Amino acid sequence: MSQSPETEALKKDMDQLRRDLGALTEAFKRNSQQRAQAGVEHARDQFDQVRRQAEGQAEQVGSHIKERPFTSVLSAFGVGLLIGKLISR
Repeated sequence: MSQSPETEALKKDMDQLRRDLGALTEAFKRNSQQRAQAGVEHARDQFDQVRRQAEGQAEQVGSHIKERPFTSVLSAFGVGLLIGKLISR
């Protein structure tokens, strides 16, 4: 049995549609992976920047404590006393 030309054309169109849909799915998948990777890299960069800032601030605090140890101890005591009063309320 021979199929009509319309049926043959429809089969060819369906096959092409399947191939196109497969290619579109692959392109979407690659794009999603690239965006996810870019997001991970951006987050990693932000984390590194925050870490560097925190290290710099820790060094500044350390040098301040070394320069004025007595003032630092009194400041820490005062802050602790203040926090204790606030928590006890």
